[in-house]
Amino acid sequence: MALVPTPKTPTIAVARELRRLGLQQGPGKDFRVTGHVVKGERRHTSVLLLTANARQVVADRADDLEAWTAASPFPFTVSVRYSESGQPHPSVHNGAMERIREAKPTEETATEELVEDVAPAVIEAVEETAPAAVDAPTPAAPVEETAAPVEDEQEPAQPVVDHNEQYKQQCQANALVWSTKQAAHVRAAAAGHLFRDDFSDSFRWSSDRAKTGRRVSGSFLAPLQNAGFLLLGDTGADGRRVVEATPDGRRAIFVWDAHQPEPTERNHKQERMPLNPLMWGEEAARRTAAFQADEDRRRAERDAWWAGHQERRAAEDREDKLRAAWVKVEGIRNPCSKRPVGWTPTNDQVAEHSLDPAVVAALRLEAAELITAAAEAAAGSEQPTEDTGPWGNFRENDIVTVEGRPGEWELMARTDRPGVWGIEPARADNRERATAETPALSPLADAPHVRRGDLVLQHYPEQTRAAVVGDVYRCGRWVAVKHPMDADGRPMVDDVDTLTVVTREHLDNAVSLTVGDGGHRGRILEVLVSRHAGMFRVTCQCLDGMEVCRGGRRIGYSSSVAAARALWEWHAAGQTGDAPEDFADAAELQAPAQALAMAA
Repeated sequence: MALVPTPKTPTIAVARELRRLGLQQGPGKDFRVTGHVVKGERRHTSVLLLTANARQVVADRADDLEAWTAASPFPFTVSVRYSESGQPHPSVHNGAMERIREAKPTEETATEELVEDVAPAVIEAVEETAPAAVDAPTPAAPVEETAAPVEDEQEPAQPVVDHNEQYKQQCQANALVWSTKQAAHVRAAAAGHLFRDDFSDSFRWSSDRAKTGRRVSGSFLAPLQNAGFLLLGDTGADGRRVVEATPDGRRAIFVWDAHQPEPTERNHKQERMPLNPLMWGEEAARRTAAFQADEDRRRAERDAWWAGHQERRAAEDREDKLRAAWVKVEGIRNPCSKRPVGWTPTNDQVAEHSLDPAVVAALRLEAAELITAAAEAAAGSEQPTEDTGPWGNFRENDIVTVEGRPGEWELMARTDRPGVWGIEPARADNRERATAETPALSPLADAPHVRRGDLVLQHYPEQTRAAVVGDVYRCGRWVAVKHPMDADGRPMVDDVDTLTVVTREHLDNAVSLTVGDGGHRGRILEVLVSRHAGMFRVTCQCLDGMEVCRGGRRIGYSSSVAAARALWEWHAAGQTGDAPEDFADAAELQAPAQALAMAA
């Protein structure tokens, strides 16, 4: 049995079913299929019945014709009207028109109508041609009969027109801006004819779930789904997921068919562009609520930022006033210098420079808070502290402020007198020795983490040569003078934020192996500082002393000496194949067998 393919157009669908009724298509035959075109776009398809036999057959088989076309992707509506003579006048179309089915008039009904039309005329003719009666008896006077009261017939109630609802529907229909194809797909989804076949990974259109149906592009349905008109349902027993019309979709197709707005002409690309949701629909309400929630969140963030900005501005203005007092008293000329936290002017300086009492009170309050915080930290510390007696919690080489003396001062050593320190100005030159008592000292909140005599390294993985810290002073930022451990080295000034304090034991125990293989000479070095501290790097003379890399320019840091040795052997062998992966080895490993017996 041959399978009948699914019709691809409405014309094919309706013509096939009419030929099934025994009618012939074409000029001079039973029927012809035509379309209603407006501005180059086909609105709907209709059938012209050219013979009386065709009209009679369609009127008799109207229900069958509708059922057959409903089984295809293009259902048609068959309306039947009758003339006064009882001749049928059917119409076949698939547009948004009213479906009319008039009852076929019987012979008795036609005869009664004919008699009612002809009888008055015949009676009048007979009265005109009949001779007047001679000696006609006088008719008796008619007896008046009392007629029963006839109740006035009430007209049927007219439906109440809701003009607000009509206006709402009209606005929704005009705002859809659909094409005819998009409206047809929403109508098909509302009828349950759209589904997704997960097995073939495609969307299909068919009124019969047993048939494969016509393929529908998923990118075409995506804008309708995103706008809230269509919804993909759950997978059924047959492995298909029905594409359902949402409440917005059903409302949209209702107002579209009721008001028939002018469709929008869209090409293939434009039909894939985003669509607006239904005006006053559920999706529009959801988007409005989401937008309002986002606006509330942004407003809260903006208010919080503004409050923080106002606080920062107030703090900056306060700091500007405090720094202006410090600059005025100390005679500071560098505009980039930072006011030492905890600095306070003496009473004589306040009177001499006419400082604002509010500014002086703020400076002294800040200094008191620092002293209180330092005392609480020292009291709450579980570590044993030095003899605090007359020397307080201060240590040698601490940098502090001294009451009555401008600038920062370094505690050089304890004197023979209890509670009296030898101090020097924390600056690059003119470090004249003086003394100060412990009660006059105040700690610095931003004191540097390095002090005189510390062993430091720059915070870089390649650094292996340590230096000893000398003078520490402020030059816009805290800097330290480094004295190299080599006799021929020169002192250097470096930012303390780039320095890391190390110990002699740490330097002496660092792994430093000299290795060689063939024409390659290199070293395996332990990283002492930075985030790679404790790992190992491999260098080679063929790379001008630079590190051997794994995969491109990524430096081959190794977690163990064994991993570093494997990386070296891979490099010495010509870097054939992939670089060995890094691995950790907790066991203590010996140097490579080819290590050279020379000093590191």
